[in-house]
Amino acid sequence: MTETAKTARRARLLEAASQVGKQVTSILNLEELLPQTVDIICEAYDFYYAGVFLIDESGRRAVLRAGHGEAGKAMLAAAYKLEIGSHSMIGWAIDHRKARIALDVDADAEHFRNPYLPKTRSEMALPLVVGDKVLGAVTVQSEQERAFSDEDILTLQTMADQLAVAINNALLMRDLEHANAELLRAKTYEALTAATTQAIHWIGNKALPMTTAIERIRQDAPSGKIDPEDVDLLSESVRLILDVKENLLGPIREPKMRPAMADDLIRAAALQTGSAGKLNILVSPATPLIYADSAQVIRALGGLLKNALEAHAKHIQASIAPSGKEMVSITIEDDGDGIANDLKDKIWAVFFSTRPGHTGLGLPAAMLVANQHQGSIALTSIPRKGTSVEILLPAATRPESGLISSGKKTILLLDDSDPWADFAAQTLTAAGHTVLREMGTIPDLVLVDEFQQIPLADLLEKLAAAGLKEKTVLLSAAPSAERMNQLTQKGFRRVALKPYTQSEFHTLE
Repeated sequence: MTETAKTARRARLLEAASQVGKQVTSILNLEELLPQTVDIICEAYDFYYAGVFLIDESGRRAVLRAGHGEAGKAMLAAAYKLEIGSHSMIGWAIDHRKARIALDVDADAEHFRNPYLPKTRSEMALPLVVGDKVLGAVTVQSEQERAFSDEDILTLQTMADQLAVAINNALLMRDLEHANAELLRAKTYEALTAATTQAIHWIGNKALPMTTAIERIRQDAPSGKIDPEDVDLLSESVRLILDVKENLLGPIREPKMRPAMADDLIRAAALQTGSAGKLNILVSPATPLIYADSAQVIRALGGLLKNALEAHAKHIQASIAPSGKEMVSITIEDDGDGIANDLKDKIWAVFFSTRPGHTGLGLPAAMLVANQHQGSIALTSIPRKGTSVEILLPAATRPESGLISSGKKTILLLDDSDPWADFAAQTLTAAGHTVLREMGTIPDLVLVDEFQQIPLADLLEKLAAAGLKEKTVLLSAAPSAERMNQLTQKGFRRVALKPYTQSEFHTLE
């Protein structure tokens, strides 16, 4: 190459470096920046091909984000990607965070023969690194062997360093815009909830007395003068109104925090929603109690289980395990329909639902509950594969108080055979009481779990027939005004929070 040609080439390189330098300081849109950069490199250096790869979210693959010419268009259309650390120049450069140059590709073991670029004879792969973070790599290819001079390598590495800074800035800006959008969305949902709260509260207050009126109509109306279907329709409408009210207002009430068994709350939510038959619960050893409002957590879990049922799940898995030293993880997984990718940004919106006729309050209510407990919620979903939702809630750290017995009693405990029932029987027995699990002997006290497999109405009818109304305490992890109203009508006036510690059992005696 003559001195004049060298001077002209050097001028082109400086001009190319200047153009790239201007772009990286002014363009924050990667879809615009990366294609322009590879075109400048090829035109200034007269190279065969240039492309930019960025690491995907898994951290295992480098995905082509910009490519020069028709070959670049074809590879982008094919979603071209390379494994990091694989036998490719790009994979090697990213894995080692070093440039790799093959002046003769046939003699380089790491060169990958790309069918889209059959004329490549020399290649250079330059990592895109900012601080300790590697973002991807740039590939530059030529039809000539030994095409890269020391000057080429120096200027191209400088361009790659500038490009890495620009890409990092663009990614930071994207994350900032996403965070701002999430904040705006959250504030919008908050405003929507606040605006509807007063109206829903008023409707709920009007609807609650209607449940009592419906029951009186059923009992008192002369036979044949009222259509039972009309009463059922009215009853269902009232139930829906109360459900909407509870899902909106429940999570924003002041929580009543106390230790609780997460697996027992899941069972209660499953019995409420009719999902118990499809549910399997796994609890990791040494999982502590959660510190939470049991009613709010049941409401949140119930919404997730309802979503699984409505997604036609055949199996639902609930997994409970410690998460760090201060949190407990509750994960609900199903094999249902999953959520379409274009809807995932909308599912946290109040009243948004993918199914006609549904309120769309399950996930927003669960998010409110998690946030109010200083926890978090995350969702992953694959269309036609299923959905997984993880809620993190604080672990109970308060020391257990000893049970102080006020005297030996015979206590009838009516519940399913589950971990809570075992805990209750052991606790009461340790305090000197005699615990019965079946009716027969007349007890001093009857403890009835609200949520169990046997219909509560059947149990209460048997207790009433045995004259045990006054001795019965209904234990509820999620007491509601509607439920207490119904029980009072049946003559059962004692309702208490379901105990999960020894000291809470003392309040029942």
